[in-house]
Amino acid sequence: MRSKSKEDVVSEFRVLSIQDAAMRVIARKGMAAATIAEIAQEANIAKGTIYLYFRDRDELVEKTFERAIGELHARVDKAIAAGGTFEEKLRGYIGAKLAFFQDHREFFRLFVSRRMPEGNPQQQRRQKRNCQTYRTRIEWMATELKAAMDRGEIRQLDPLPLALLLVEGSTAIVMERLMDEAPPPQEADVNLIVDVLLNGIRRTS
Repeated sequence: MRSKSKEDVVSEFRVLSIQDAAMRVIARKGMAAATIAEIAQEANIAKGTIYLYFRDRDELVEKTFERAIGELHARVDKAIAAGGTFEEKLRGYIGAKLAFFQDHREFFRLFVSRRMPEGNPQQQRRQKRNCQTYRTRIEWMATELKAAMDRGEIRQLDPLPLALLLVEGSTAIVMERLMDEAPPPQEADVNLIVDVLLNGIRRTS
């Protein structure tokens, strides 16, 4: 493998800087209102410089999303790979998810907008086609739940809506943590989600 040239390093740095600026603008204004001009201003570069690396705004947003969601999935996959029981995998999944969004607060609005797209119907349809990672994670969780049911770790339920409840519930916790200037310890929220899922909320005595 050839070593990176100075030009390669500069290009990679510039691309990352543009993508970081795009996430900050989207976090403030939303997907539909974020323009190339504003992203360029945020990155302290000329508008034309962005077009040296990205064909248009849609490609910039898509590549920015792919980069960040790739890091999220890498963290989650690493956490659950060490698994064992379903509870251990569940704790790893939720802990990695909470930690990622705490480290990348600006990414959350982009993440939500790719699942619940803004803009006109044509833009929404295109964005939905381009985003499959959310469904993939739901299907992974449903598979893990079904396996845990088959092993007798949890009771028999329909795994797909249960997976939706779990993933969306943890996303709601992420949102609350991002709005809270002093969120509770991450482990406290992980324990809450895991305890409610595995033990329910009904009093037993």
